[in-house]
Amino acid sequence: MKSILKALILSQLLSGLIFAIHGKIVFYDGTYVVGKVTKVDEATVYIVPIGLDTPEGVLVGNIDSLKMENGMIPVVNSAVKYFYQNGEFLANEDDWMDEYNDFQYDDFALLQEEYKYEGSKRTSQQYYQLSLSGGLPIISAASLKENERYSGPKEKIYPNLTGSIQFPYFQLGAVDISPGFRLMNYGFENSTNGQWKCLQAAAFTSVDFKPVFYFLPNNLHLSAEFGLSYNIAFDSDQDTVAGYFKETVQPAKPGQQYGGLGFNLGGSFDYWMKELPIALRFFANGYFIPQPPPWPELKTMFGSVGMSIVVVLKRHGKKNISDL
Repeated sequence: MKSILKALILSQLLSGLIFAIHGKIVFYDGTYVVGKVTKVDEATVYIVPIGLDTPEGVLVGNIDSLKMENGMIPVVNSAVKYFYQNGEFLANEDDWMDEYNDFQYDDFALLQEEYKYEGSKRTSQQYYQLSLSGGLPIISAASLKENERYSGPKEKIYPNLTGSIQFPYFQLGAVDISPGFRLMNYGFENSTNGQWKCLQAAAFTSVDFKPVFYFLPNNLHLSAEFGLSYNIAFDSDQDTVAGYFKETVQPAKPGQQYGGLGFNLGGSFDYWMKELPIALRFFANGYFIPQPPPWPELKTMFGSVGMSIVVVLKRHGKKNISDL
């Protein structure tokens, strides 16, 4: 009888060791044990620590997480998600935390990334952002307008297309701020300056007043923006003979080129979508730019209104691929 009992015990030990799989138990104090996991039941994880020959039982209540070499996470926050024995995993159907099937335990590591200290969830504004904008000029300085006595074609200020990148917002006093970089095209033509098509590179800072205007709905943000720009022309026409405006154009002096520093001021009203990494930004900006030759040392300006589509560069844990 004793020999039979010993044989049964030995067979159980051998089967556990044969089907053991490497795993790592992490405790709540940050310490851990690495070894071969032989069994996981509702109360205990059995593991053969490195350097030992026999399994040790660890109570599930002391375990923060158990991760196996195949990527499975049978235990999370002292909750057993999968049983393991003889090389097989079995889902714990009695887990009360999975009652509504709205929590993906396999994404435990991604979930930890989503939360900062104090358990507060990271907002979309705490990620990098890319945006594409379209603007329509509605006002301009007198230097870009036609003389009232001129009877030819009217002045034109071309629409603007803009691409921007912004860094995550961070707190500064009572507001949140975010630096960024922008590339924009613009252009104009009139009887005095001729025709100009230009590019602008700008470094700017966005100031979000949401912490001050806390009473606004959560998705709505009121922001201001200011920045410095550098402007160049990639195409121009000041031909006083064949141009549209002929002798009225004041041409550039020898050696003069369009370009120089400027600055931008503006504000926006932002709507951040709750479930999607996208925001809609409605803006009004003023662009203070150099005048074209022969007066490049002077400044002129125009103002645009428009809309931006902002994409939040946030890595999501949800998989959008249907089961094959």
